[in-house]
Amino acid sequence: MAQIQIMGVVGAGPMGAGIAQIGLTSGLEVILYDLNAAALAQARKDVLARIARMVEKGQLPAGSVEDADGRFKLAAEIADFAPAELVVEAIIERLEPKQALFAQLEAVVSDTCILASNTSSLSVAAIAAKCANKTRVCGLHFFNPVPLMKLVEVVVAPATSAQVAEDATAFSHLIKKVPVTVKDGPGFLVNLQGRAYTLEGLAVVQEGVADPATVDRIMRDAAGFRMGPFELMDLTGIDVNFAATTFIYEGYQHDPRLKTTTLHELMFNAGRFGRKTGQGYHDYTPGVELPKRPEASANPPKLKVKLAGDSAHWDAFSALVSREAGDDVTLVAPIGEDCTTVCARLGLDPKTTVAIDFTAIERKHLTVMSAPGGSAAAAKVADWLRSHDLAVEVIADSPGFVLQRILAMVANLGCELAQIGVGAPADIDTAMKLAQNYPAGPLEFAEKLGVANTFAIMDQLQKITGSDRYAGAAGAYVCLSRCWPDLAIFVFELCVAAGVSRKFVKATYR
Repeated sequence: MAQIQIMGVVGAGPMGAGIAQIGLTSGLEVILYDLNAAALAQARKDVLARIARMVEKGQLPAGSVEDADGRFKLAAEIADFAPAELVVEAIIERLEPKQALFAQLEAVVSDTCILASNTSSLSVAAIAAKCANKTRVCGLHFFNPVPLMKLVEVVVAPATSAQVAEDATAFSHLIKKVPVTVKDGPGFLVNLQGRAYTLEGLAVVQEGVADPATVDRIMRDAAGFRMGPFELMDLTGIDVNFAATTFIYEGYQHDPRLKTTTLHELMFNAGRFGRKTGQGYHDYTPGVELPKRPEASANPPKLKVKLAGDSAHWDAFSALVSREAGDDVTLVAPIGEDCTTVCARLGLDPKTTVAIDFTAIERKHLTVMSAPGGSAAAAKVADWLRSHDLAVEVIADSPGFVLQRILAMVANLGCELAQIGVGAPADIDTAMKLAQNYPAGPLEFAEKLGVANTFAIMDQLQKITGSDRYAGAAGAYVCLSRCWPDLAIFVFELCVAAGVSRKFVKATYR
């Protein structure tokens, strides 16, 4: 197909207007339509005003407004889309109106015209169900605000032709977006992958491991996320994210990895939707600030410390330890285990043993926890560490702390998405960094944690909790070896050591 020059957009809301704008700034002729004539006229005015501001800022050359105005046409009826080479639908997020619209469009556009939906959740295959030619239907899922967000998901339904997918990708480059090819399915790529971050945060809080503010601080300060999972849910709206989570969970046949918590549903039922209502997981009353991380006390304790178990960090830590004298405490640095399990395994006193998570030591951030009965020791160790210019959070005992388990779940789901073909490994990482501002992609997190450590965290979570939520990680890490072939032999042996049959591993790793 030749380069697209005429684009149609149905729907003059914020998304449709944004899509029309990027078409115009990319030099295309744009046809915009909406059932609401007033909304259509306002969208035209708003789009040209935004282009004018871009000219003022030097982002576009002088004369761009007049040039865009000459290529910007408002349609009076669906028949006006006849010359369009690609039409993007951006109407209400309901299946029946979309199906009806695509049937109408198919009757007026050329046989080669691509029909694309900007749906964020509905199946593209279902939208195309009433079309005579389903091969030309795909998804082009843009992110809000469209002019600023670089990513677009090119959603390929079972009937979408390879040529249409290729042309839609080329079109995405033409309008200066970064496309990722995604298999049709609930949540597509970004919304599906995004479940791991928020759902594991919810699980941590529901289990009483930490409160929302502590979880958010850990994920911001230790992992580098722009917002913690609870801040993110409050921003998008708990009504929105609970509905999306429920839809994806049901769409994936109740996969336990995608299951939310009763806490999530309770917040939804209580109408505490986050910023929009002033109350969510945090309080947004004017003047109220989020809880800050504790600082060192005026008189931090001196500790006589013993290091137990294996850790790659003990050598660097021993210099600090050797300068201290005082109360006896034993430090451990588990990967995936809780402090209680480590105490039982090594025969340590749970009242004087404290576990430290070194995952974010390069950011001078640690998390500490103790077995039941050891909270006094944990508090002393935290204060002691803070006095040495380290950021420290204290949590209740949990396999995988907070940071390890959330990052491992994010990585694990990314491996699963790659394994089932939702997206290519590189596209999964690119999509989450561009659409959700992740500091690293899901599979990059697995690499940062270390493949062995990531697998160990998932394995321990499953063994200690007995929950199917953490089961099945071995197969996903075989998939991970596809991303980094030099790790293939290591992952193969790791999975075998974990009890996965060689026959299964050989069948999965091709």
